[in-house]
Amino acid sequence: MPGWKRVATILLIVLGPGSIIYFLAKGLKNKFVELPHLGEYDYSYDADSNIVDSSVFILPEFELTKFDGSVINRDSIKGKFIVLSTVQQTCPKMEECGMSFYHFNELFFSKMVKNQGNYGNVKVLSILTDENGLPINEGPSELLLEEMEEYDSDIWWMCYGDPTPLFSWDYYGKNFMKHEATQRDGEIGDWAFVSSLVLIDSEGSVRGVSGAKKDSDIRNFFDMLKLLKKEDFDKQWEEKKKNN
Repeated sequence: MPGWKRVATILLIVLGPGSIIYFLAKGLKNKFVELPHLGEYDYSYDADSNIVDSSVFILPEFELTKFDGSVINRDSIKGKFIVLSTVQQTCPKMEECGMSFYHFNELFFSKMVKNQGNYGNVKVLSILTDENGLPINEGPSELLLEEMEEYDSDIWWMCYGDPTPLFSWDYYGKNFMKHEATQRDGEIGDWAFVSSLVLIDSEGSVRGVSGAKKDSDIRNFFDMLKLLKKEDFDKQWEEKKKNN
């Protein structure tokens, strides 16, 4: 086994998948691990029904309303990295909320806020639903409004509307919204997407999924964002070299 592979294997065993992802992204410049594109691929076929080209899944048109009344749609997220989640009227009560507000803020959101130089084009988009992911359109509860006063609304977009266009894509052969929740992971309701974090790149493609309850899941999700930002940096760097 080559030396770098042996080191990676040891790190994977000792530190876990989140750490190995970060190690590979930071230390192995020529061995960069790229996050997969999730969702269905759109294939093109020739006259003999052979695949000649394919394109990755891109989020369809959607429209949401922020708590302040402004509209969020696909144009709003163009060129931005999106951290997608649901949120419930009873948040931040952990046992009744799809997301652990405390862990998410400590391990993810606060780091974004303090480091806007690197994460200025990253937005958190949370859609108000009930525990089973059904939309709630009458607006947020007083409890939730009081909680969200602590967070920068220019970075964390709280919205209400239909979550289906953003969460409905293929994941391991089944619509992501139809994966059942597991109570042992602290998920609420019937469907796992309600207690999930989804990472969307600047082109509108789904690139990562994680639970939104456990600190280990949120740490790994932040590592995914680092990988995606590195991918974007490398792409821009290559374009600059071509133009010079």
